[in-house]
Amino acid sequence: MKGNRIKGFLRAIALGLVCIFALTACHGGKNPDDGSGGGTQLQYDTRGLTPQQYSIANLTAIDDYGRTVEVVDPTNTEKRYVGVFYFAWLGSQGMTGIYDVNKLEQLGDDSPLYDTNDQTGQSPTHQFHFASEPLYGYYNMKDPWVVTRHVELLTMSSIDYILFDYTNNTYYNEVATLVLQTLKKFQDQGWDVPKVGFYTNTNSREVVMNLYSYYYQTGLYDDLWFRFDGDSRPVIVGISTANNGATDQTNASYAISTDSDVYKYFNFYESQWPSSGKVNDEKGFPWMQWGSPVPNLNGNASVSVAQHSQASVYFSDQRPNSSRGYDGAGGVNEDWRQGSNFQWQWDTALKYADAGMVKNIFVTGWNEWTAIKYVTRDGLGGGNNTSGHTHKDIWFVDNYNAEFSRDIEMGKEYGDGFYIQLVSNTRTFKMNESAKYKMATKTISDLSDLTQWRDVFVEYADFSGDAMARDGANAANEEHVYVDNSNRNDITKVKVIHDDTYVYVYVETKDAITAHETGDEGWMNLLLSAGDAQTSFAGFNYIINRNPGENGKTSVEKCSESGFHWSEAGEAEYAVSGNAIVYKIPLSVLGLQADNVSFSFKVADNVRFENENHILDYYISGDSAPIGRFGYAYGK
Repeated sequence: MKGNRIKGFLRAIALGLVCIFALTACHGGKNPDDGSGGGTQLQYDTRGLTPQQYSIANLTAIDDYGRTVEVVDPTNTEKRYVGVFYFAWLGSQGMTGIYDVNKLEQLGDDSPLYDTNDQTGQSPTHQFHFASEPLYGYYNMKDPWVVTRHVELLTMSSIDYILFDYTNNTYYNEVATLVLQTLKKFQDQGWDVPKVGFYTNTNSREVVMNLYSYYYQTGLYDDLWFRFDGDSRPVIVGISTANNGATDQTNASYAISTDSDVYKYFNFYESQWPSSGKVNDEKGFPWMQWGSPVPNLNGNASVSVAQHSQASVYFSDQRPNSSRGYDGAGGVNEDWRQGSNFQWQWDTALKYADAGMVKNIFVTGWNEWTAIKYVTRDGLGGGNNTSGHTHKDIWFVDNYNAEFSRDIEMGKEYGDGFYIQLVSNTRTFKMNESAKYKMATKTISDLSDLTQWRDVFVEYADFSGDAMARDGANAANEEHVYVDNSNRNDITKVKVIHDDTYVYVYVETKDAITAHETGDEGWMNLLLSAGDAQTSFAGFNYIINRNPGENGKTSVEKCSESGFHWSEAGEAEYAVSGNAIVYKIPLSVLGLQADNVSFSFKVADNVRFENENHILDYYISGDSAPIGRFGYAYGK
């Protein structure tokens, strides 16, 4: 980390030398040369951000509903935190098979889902069922490929911390260690990865003591434990003798004494569950609330994708206020995939934040995905209740189907909309609006001469090692279910510069770039959002290099109709040397003028299209910089 700070400092000095007449950039608001009138000149960016910080600050995206991720300024911000409830249990639940409520529902009233004694093996009672299928399949959390994707996605989201769900007196230390090792790998590359804590509840005292012995006492991952600024103690959530009834667990033996050394080692927050009906305003850490978020006096607040209600703790009741489409005012958006419930929760929390009442938002949740199928009158808390609107004798608590569940991670039933909401709202909560900066110019006269890029300081980083092969088991521990060998060129760095005629893009990979094979349209593509992007593929209206030639010329295509549809638009140049490829694209082909060169872009290699909405495949196969739907902004 020290090395990255030094690099950032030297980069700031270099920018200052190149831009000797620049003044320090202002933060927030519109710059007069950005179309708002006035005579002030644009200023050069002298913030000295590392490439990793610069990459995240300059993320852009537009989702299927027109919602956007905008460029932000992470400097001079008020310190605020966003954390995510993170689940490690997939693969550790004793599943005898994969059971999907969303697919079982489609079989109609005679579905084995509603059979309290199913003999078909399609929906066994007391087995965990998936609410719907994750984008990465019914995966196992011991799959390093999945964990690597999660770390990348949450880091790009600017999430400060994850809290592992250890609330049910079950240990997932093998998975937690894999996550910690993966976080450490990318932290060592300079990424500001989420830090880690644990949320305990049932038998909290014993769980906290065991976690202290297994992890914290060793000091091995000390720089990965989540701490609030100004406090050296790692954060943990559980039940102490100061809980004051905020938890639903009333057994006194669950509580750790506030006089114990282990309690004093931690910055100990109290488990606060909605069903208790009590709030611990001093140290409470709510994971969810019935209805609208209400902050504790300590500045902690909960935001959730959907909520079961105090009237019924069953998501299978399918009450309107438990839908992802709940609008907060009693109605349900017919297209629940837009995430009205999640946005209502965020909007409420942001209002409290504006009033100075919220400093820390804990979001439920990332990847819970499953719940147990219970039947009525089985003595497991169901009583004589039936499953609400379904009027069936089965019920699920913390998840049900795709609509009545609360996972943010991308799903095959609803895409990545909830993830984009998380990113956009987190940036709104934590960061400032960005000024528009003046971009330095330079002509790259010889594409094969890579030394010309040494003094180009607009640099974006990508995760090295995220392009990895997959050979993963599913959540029922059936091996080799998920195999993917599309990892080919691992993109690690991108630089951009322009002059009055061209845009130049430099892309570096971990190893030497593979040779292009005839007919391969997915080799080292460059996608751009430039000029008029009304007709686009997920906001990108140009794609470069689907048809490279042997003469150093390559294709420029423009989106001809919404979606992945392209037509010839012009020609660019490219050159490959070892582990670098350089593109030279005429501004005129991109519809850009020399006095206003601004666009978003992404680099991708070997993305394989398997989903109807092709943009989702950029989360899965090959390598993309940045991942998924995101682009990097240049000159915006």
